[in-house]
Amino acid sequence: MNALIRKVALVSAFLITLPAAQAAIQNYSFSGLIDSGAYIGQTFSGSFSFDDATLTNLSDEWIPVNQMTMSFLGNNYTLAEASGTVEVNYNYGTFLGLSYSAGTTTEGFTLITGYSNISEAYLAYDTQLGDSGAGSVIYAPVPEPETYALLLAGLALMSGIARRRKLNQTNH
Repeated sequence: MNALIRKVALVSAFLITLPAAQAAIQNYSFSGLIDSGAYIGQTFSGSFSFDDATLTNLSDEWIPVNQMTMSFLGNNYTLAEASGTVEVNYNYGTFLGLSYSAGTTTEGFTLITGYSNISEAYLAYDTQLGDSGAGSVIYAPVPEPETYALLLAGLALMSGIARRRKLNQTNH
């Protein structure tokens, strides 16, 4: 048992020496369902990334997006199809969503960030026939590979502890 405690202490000491998490590229995925208008029942999904190095958590902040893809109504959209600046919005460190618009003057859609929390974010659209509608958006952060590595290391350690306990119980 003392050997196990020494191993856990050694692994803990190693993890402590790793550099602290700093500002980095953040990756998010999103999806949604249109719940009003001509496109009711249609879905959309996508992903985007941005560098949060300039984030201060002190006020309302807009951060430019580095990469973005989206699928809506059988079409694919990227930063190249944007009708303006593509940004994410934070309010005092709280992520509020993605701001993105695409389309022509007769038909298009916009992803609108929440005002005070992420649950207020939505997609609004207008059709060539003058119909309009909206849908909800759900955002999910995509973990960094290091997070998965630490999770797997923790699971392996816990599995080893459980296996050792089981062996000790059967031997006594």
